[in-house]
Amino acid sequence: MRLFIAEKPSVARAIAQGLGTPQKMDAFLKVGDDNITWCYGHLLTLWTPEEVMSGKPGEKQSIPASALPVMPSPFRLRPRDADAAKQVRVIGNLLKQAREVVHAGDPDREGQLLVDEVLQYLGWNGLTRRLWLSAVDPESVKKALVSMKDNKAMRALSCSAEARSQADWLVGMNASIALSRNIQAKGGSGIWSIGRVQTPTLALIVRRDEELRNFRSREFFLVVAHLSNGVRARWQMPDDQAGLDEEGRLTDRLPAEAFVQKVSGQQATVTAFTRKEGKREAPLPFALSDLQKAASARYGLSAAQALEAAQKLYEAGITTYPRTDCGYLPEEQHADASRILQAMGISGADPQRHHPAWNTAKVEAHHGIIPTGQPLPATASQAMANVYGLIRIAYGQLFFPPETFEQREASFVIAGETFIARSKVTTDPGWTSLGKASKEEDGEEKPVDDEEGGNIPIYQKNEKTHCEQAEVVSRTTKPPKPYTDGTLIAAMTRVHAFVDDPKLKARLRETSGIGTEATRAGIIETLLKREYIERRKKELRATEQGVQLVQMLRTVAPTVVDPGTTAIWEDGLASIAVGRLDAQVFMQKQMEAVRSITRRILDAELSGMVPKASGFTCPLCQSALVQRTSRRGTPFFSCLGTDCHAAFFQEKDGKPGARIGDPETKTPESEGPACLICNTLTGRFSTAKGHSYYRCPQGHGSWWDDNGKLGKKWEDKPRNSRKSGRK
Repeated sequence: MRLFIAEKPSVARAIAQGLGTPQKMDAFLKVGDDNITWCYGHLLTLWTPEEVMSGKPGEKQSIPASALPVMPSPFRLRPRDADAAKQVRVIGNLLKQAREVVHAGDPDREGQLLVDEVLQYLGWNGLTRRLWLSAVDPESVKKALVSMKDNKAMRALSCSAEARSQADWLVGMNASIALSRNIQAKGGSGIWSIGRVQTPTLALIVRRDEELRNFRSREFFLVVAHLSNGVRARWQMPDDQAGLDEEGRLTDRLPAEAFVQKVSGQQATVTAFTRKEGKREAPLPFALSDLQKAASARYGLSAAQALEAAQKLYEAGITTYPRTDCGYLPEEQHADASRILQAMGISGADPQRHHPAWNTAKVEAHHGIIPTGQPLPATASQAMANVYGLIRIAYGQLFFPPETFEQREASFVIAGETFIARSKVTTDPGWTSLGKASKEEDGEEKPVDDEEGGNIPIYQKNEKTHCEQAEVVSRTTKPPKPYTDGTLIAAMTRVHAFVDDPKLKARLRETSGIGTEATRAGIIETLLKREYIERRKKELRATEQGVQLVQMLRTVAPTVVDPGTTAIWEDGLASIAVGRLDAQVFMQKQMEAVRSITRRILDAELSGMVPKASGFTCPLCQSALVQRTSRRGTPFFSCLGTDCHAAFFQEKDGKPGARIGDPETKTPESEGPACLICNTLTGRFSTAKGHSYYRCPQGHGSWWDDNGKLGKKWEDKPRNSRKSGRK
């Protein structure tokens, strides 16, 4: 019996249908002698630091600062939750009957790992084949089933994903706990999160917001000459022209007005004229980041919404695998063009046309996102329809001729000054007739120098024409635009733009970005959930908490917020995936970096991130009290005593009042879990709205109920959509 293990149920169903007529069983499908089951994404998760320290799964004992950094040896896995544990048992029972396993995870490094780690966790050592599905329409599934490879060939890819997971754990867990412990020791509260990818991404947004705050608009001036035949030519200012700023812009209007007077009505002599024919092929099919950018610009979709729509299209067999960073296509798929174009109803296309996108040698792990020829169902969401429309047009454009145009440029001398006119005239729209080049829809304005020069006629050198009049054109410098989901995704892929070192910049230009095509949308959503950034319509802006975190880390641990460092890590993971770098060497470097980062964060002053001493002392232990504000905006006092942690209401006169959570003010309804600080059993209480919480009888605090366990402390309970945590 063969056992197929897919990444998700929808892919399992597609495989089963490709094998024959499936029979539905309990948590798996059966086709003849084959069983097909599935994961739900990652069924397993790494042990938490608390579990690592105690050696027991499920342990929640707080990690003290003295125990940091936590370095698992080895890293251990457990089922993610009860539902995941149930599915792991299903797979384990099916493995006992299997003579061969077919790994059918998604075709990327995470898809490789999530099935590999289940097989390793369950102790499977038998024959394993790899089913690589770039699309799940029936024809693609049947082709893939006859071209499976030995799963051992994918070992390096799995090691890369495992190294990514463990490196993220080391940085995220240790740095987050270190920051939280330092803040708590100084009287602050809350759970702060630092991540190997999320924090440099946050730093990009903070940097852009700082540029916006510091931007000062400046007026500058151009001189445009209006020549005979409607030609417009712009004055080319000499480098030594008085009134130029550091970027070569004329900021003094007086010289501009003087030149208008100087050239208006004067003869213009042609000093040079060129005409050049050009052509432009259609853009490559979409990679995921391009698709997210286009969907954001045209439809206002977030990166996560665009990915979700593309993923649903893939799972429905309508388009190919979306998590790709490559726009090229394998030449073997060109034969499907006629069928796909006909199914999409694109007329005028030439299915025999061979666009440069068809280049197997340039296809990496995945090819560009294209339609499969399956129809879009009437039940598809609007987001799915919009994303499909972008993919459909981009594919159809490959089978239209290039756009052709003629570029003309003429140089003139007028009263001793040089003027230049440029124009571009389309002679054949070609592929642009099918629709706008969606990949180029970034909403950015063209530079002033790209303005049209009018309908420039054919000139001869030394030909005379006339400057009928000239004018001063006033412009103002434009501030950088706040990031949107689309433009932030683009910035994450262009990390070299934020690196100063020329050698590193050159290397990163060719190799790396922040995160991967599969993770970038999730990183944005994580920052939103943790309230480090917020959405203002389509814009992404940093919150005060996000700014504080980045500003502190810039001083204390600059590598954590440096996008160049993260990109080099991604470069290392890519090298592991192709066998150029040993994963153990990579992990050793990460451990060395984490030790330094953790120590620096624990020792940081954290100015501005923690409350100041109130001047009052705790009536219980005489330690200093700090003034804090609850999530609901209520001021209160908190004790900094190591073994006290008592809290007091603030009276109208500003002084500490009654103790919060005084055990004598309310009788508990029942006993609860042990206090995290003194190990005394807590009492279970209910709020007026019926929400359960636990309170320490020794006054160490109150916690909200989390399925019978201690959850968030009362001052950290999220309101509405507010969430905290680390990842």
